[in-house]
Order: sequence, then structure tokens, then C-alpha cells
Amino acid sequence: MDARVTAQSQSYRLRERMQEANISHGQEIRADLPNVRVLALAGGTEAQTLFCNMGPIRVREILNRGDEGPLPTDVTLEGLQVSASGVYDILNALVGSNGNLRLVVDDQTKVVPAEQVVGAPAEFSWR
Repeated sequence: MDARVTAQSQSYRLRERMQEANISHGQEIRADLPNVRVLALAGGTEAQTLFCNMGPIRVREILNRGDEGPLPTDVTLEGLQVSASGVYDILNALVGSNGNLRLVVDDQTKVVPAEQVVGAPAEFSWR
């Protein structure tokens, strides 16, 4: 399934997590994004990405320092493919913040099922 950002994605949560990680406008980084939920849409070939329970962003590498301005509000997502609905950790994603918040899953990115909290039901797991 090809995952995309929708009106229900709660993109503001991604922006909040980026601010917590001290990412600014114009910056480009490689980062880990934990606990991103992907939910299949009707038809089964597309899915929506939900950032509501996303954990703190871990910056791996700063590729471009940016200008310390405020982050944009629009989010684009490229290349996120999953086989089923679930919660995923997106590791080493390319993240940019110039004009829009841009998440790119490329050949250096690994997408793995998120670890579940012991004893928590899968649909309500928290980190």
C-alpha cells in the first residue's frame, strides 16, 4: 500500500515533534520517526499516515543547517510503502522543512513494525 498524508493525519503532531527536536525552517536531516500509524483506505492499494501517537524524533544526521525560521505547516510524504495497516518506525528518513515539511522514504530508509509494549493490545500500544 502506498501511504499518504490526509486531512486526518494530524500533521500538527509531526510539526510539534520536529520543534521538540529543534529542527528549523530550511533544515534537512536524516531522522528516525517512531510509532507512525498507517491505516489502509477502502480498496486496499492506498493508506493514510497518522502522526497522532508518533514518538520523539531522533536526529541521526544534519545535512543542511537551515535558517532557524518557523516550520511550515503543510506535510508531504514520498515513498512510504507498507504491506498492511499497523504502527511502524521509519528509520533514517530524509526530512526537509523548506516550503513544506517533506518526509522521504528512500533507499537509505528502513521501515519496520514498531515494538509493542508488553501486555498492551496491538491497537492501543504506547511507547
